Amino acid sequence: MVYSAGMTSYTVVLAPNEGSSYWTITCPAMPGVVSQGIGRKGALRNIVEAMELWLEVASEDGHGPLPETPDLIAAEVAFVLGWKAEEGWPLVVETAQVSMSERVAA
Repeated sequence: MVYSAGMTSYTVVLAPNEGSSYWTITCPAMPGVVSQGIGRKGALRNIVEAMELWLEVASEDGHGPLPETPDLIAAEVAFVLGWKAEEGWPLVVETAQVSMSERVAA
């Protein structure tokens, strides 16, 4: 049985893609979690699914999210700005908080 034990929030980094309506979004606390969506709302909706899947696999392997620190978030912002610069795109990013239900096996 699985039940919700409360809410946990994670910082995500959003970046609009130049010349399209897509946004790319990452979660620094969950290495490798990247998603996209049409518009900001679509990206935020899609990242939650990617984060849930990441948490499921990580918990099976005995791992969890990295602790969120200013340095962790800043490193992800710098990484995203770096690839935007390589593409010649405007250096525009934003951070947001995504809340997810904590799921605990019982």
